[in-house]
Amino acid sequence: MLRRSGVLRLCLVAALVLPAQPASAAPGGGRPDRRPPAAPTGLAAAAVTGTSVTLTWHPGTDDVGVAGYDLYLRGALVRSVAGTSTTVADLVTGVTYAFTVRARDAAGNVSAASAPALATAGVVRAADFAVFGFSQSDVHDEDPQVYELDPDVTIRAIGKWSTSGDEAADYNFAQIARYHDKGIAFMGSGTASVIFPHDFATTEIFDDMSTRDADNSPVPHDEFGFPIPARRGNMFNPKYRQYLLGWAKIQIDGGVDGVNLDEVNAGFSGGAKYGFNGNEGFDDYAIADFNRYLLAKYPAFTAADWKSRFGMTDDNIVRRDVPAGDLERNFNYRTYLRTNGWNLNPLAGANPMAAEWGRVVANRMYADDMSFTVTYLRRYWKQMVDELRAYAWRTAHRQILISSNGLLPYVDFNSVGMYPWNPDEQTPDFRGADYVPVVDGHLNGAKSLQANYRYLKDKSRQIAGDVPVAVFIDWPNDMMTNYLNLPLSEKKDYWQIFGAEAYANGLFPSFHLKDTVGSPTAEQQGMLGFFQTYSQFYKDHRSLFRANTPAPQAVRVGPANVAGSLLVQRGTGARTLHLVNHNYAGAIVPQTGFTVEVDVASCPRRVTVVSPDFTGSRAVAFACRNDTLSVTVDRLDYYDVLVLR
Repeated sequence: MLRRSGVLRLCLVAALVLPAQPASAAPGGGRPDRRPPAAPTGLAAAAVTGTSVTLTWHPGTDDVGVAGYDLYLRGALVRSVAGTSTTVADLVTGVTYAFTVRARDAAGNVSAASAPALATAGVVRAADFAVFGFSQSDVHDEDPQVYELDPDVTIRAIGKWSTSGDEAADYNFAQIARYHDKGIAFMGSGTASVIFPHDFATTEIFDDMSTRDADNSPVPHDEFGFPIPARRGNMFNPKYRQYLLGWAKIQIDGGVDGVNLDEVNAGFSGGAKYGFNGNEGFDDYAIADFNRYLLAKYPAFTAADWKSRFGMTDDNIVRRDVPAGDLERNFNYRTYLRTNGWNLNPLAGANPMAAEWGRVVANRMYADDMSFTVTYLRRYWKQMVDELRAYAWRTAHRQILISSNGLLPYVDFNSVGMYPWNPDEQTPDFRGADYVPVVDGHLNGAKSLQANYRYLKDKSRQIAGDVPVAVFIDWPNDMMTNYLNLPLSEKKDYWQIFGAEAYANGLFPSFHLKDTVGSPTAEQQGMLGFFQTYSQFYKDHRSLFRANTPAPQAVRVGPANVAGSLLVQRGTGARTLHLVNHNYAGAIVPQTGFTVEVDVASCPRRVTVVSPDFTGSRAVAFACRNDTLSVTVDRLDYYDVLVLR
């Protein structure tokens, strides 16, 4: 030990007496640059997958200029990069890693380390996502466009929908590693309600899984256009829930970062056979649960009460002394409907039990809906979500994301399909919000979707809490058809106006790459390069777009065709003022020289503007008195984000 210490001391002394190396000269032959850059700030995990993490940070500053950055893991150099983000792959699921980053200038001076960022592989956080992509393939297919777009997540990368997915061999799970190498989270998916005969071993099982009308007959769903007969399954059937969990667990075993379940509550529509009037979901399992619901809701009701309140009869009445599922001796709602002539239209206003049963709204579970169907759907949905999360933790010690199509509770993020006949706006034709506004085949960029987006954001908060909300153009329907038929320039305008307006109201647009019905892909439409360039702005400024909530105060804008919104970031309180231009006549018409006002809780010290329409940031002239902020906007093309500091 003494000898080793002596050698060490000699080495140290030798190091002290060596002549100092000359410092690199400054550019142009001036004084040597000995000043290190300032340490980078804002190091954060932008996206975490099962085996990778994408890290981003704010640029360091230097009196001459930063040449690059060195990323460290537990003090050891991982790699050097020129930009302000990088993806580290081949991590071990469940392990927490501590990263730091240092800035380096051209003279070789290195900054101090940034504050560390901790990331646990396998703990994918939807709150980290800023760029969502939409590309759905069958379970054995892969879309190389995803790697070109490089989003934080694709909300339904694969989907078990029609022909396969019940066996692990059906899947192309190898692509998940390619996603993770790019730092992209991979969401598996599948329909939670459409079923086919080949999904089950026998006709009897298929019949048992199928929803029923009020006459106890299976309801066909031929509107999908498949050559094989489709029906809807019903989550009230415990065996059907186990079937859904079965293929979802196959996807979890394959390494997906999450599961998106489509059309969770669609087994109550009635289909085209009944004009979608709600004549569906009346199978034995649901009828038995309806008895349980009634007994729990009206614990003190006597036979006389059931008769006077709902018109039940002695031979078909709710009983406490008989099992709820004994539909021969206990109340049978189907019999009640047939007896009263409501079996073809069970939700008719004349039916006093229609309100108790409830009207299921497709892809929505409203928080204030306490009717039987939604109460029990919510219960079974939670059981399934809890089981999938527990299974991932139990089998692989990792967390997964859960999402669905629509506004549902217990999810990590809501992904809302935009389609006709939605309930998001009351319109005379009942078609709901027009999310792809078109007039005579051309984009109606003068329309604003701010009210519709805010409705979705608010309803999601009531239903699921403060989780991200992503919107995507659903298909096959005329909204997608209208989008696909737009001229190329107007397709780009759609995203620069209405994609931007989603961000401006705290939501996330899902950039559309591919559907499953053979429509032209983004690359075939000439859109992929635009998506790459356009989405880069949101990647570079991701910290401005996450965890935002619209503030209640109105933004007062000079021109009437500019939509303004003030967003406040949860946790930090950071404020951003968003302006979307709707001055549109076949193309965007820039707005110049106008004023924007908004009441704020406290005046900012400075205001800067960033935009996908120009590079860098610019200072903005403003005044603030009595907590009223007034900003002068020199020019607005499509979208400006004013950052209040």
